[in-house]
Amino acid sequence: MFYFIYCTWLDPKELAKYSPAAVYVTKAVAMNHMIQFRAAGERKDRGWCHLSNSPDARGFETKGLVYMLPEKDSVADFDDFERCFLTVRGEDGNVYDCFTYRLTRPGVAMRPPKFYWQHIPDGARHWGLPPDYIAKIEAIYQAALPCPDEDRPAPSAKPGKTADSR
Repeated sequence: MFYFIYCTWLDPKELAKYSPAAVYVTKAVAMNHMIQFRAAGERKDRGWCHLSNSPDARGFETKGLVYMLPEKDSVADFDDFERCFLTVRGEDGNVYDCFTYRLTRPGVAMRPPKFYWQHIPDGARHWGLPPDYIAKIEAIYQAALPCPDEDRPAPSAKPGKTADSR
């Protein structure tokens, strides 16, 4: 199944924790979708990546990657997230129907912990995403409320599906 990566899984090391058999297909753009950093619902402990297609996303291009995920990795559920489906335009000229994850109830704009955040610019640079796009993402991050536990350590074990283990 095609998966659109726009956030922490841009970092190949992070993607490998969740889907080591994933296969890269192409860079891609999700039109009228905007990456945001939001708390999950009413929670106030940290922010997460969210892919919004609300009216404020009109005209925004979220850059990312299309990967083929094995079936067993395409059905994972995570606390506070849902699978959603979207069509993206690949750098290879093809159009891909993909799934991705977004928050089920996006709360206030809030930054994620530093360990989580760092995967995003590191991954974007790894894949050669344009510097002006990376600057936009950094501006969205900076505009969000600070994470109350920004120095929280990264999980030492393989991350789980519960919010507390990620």
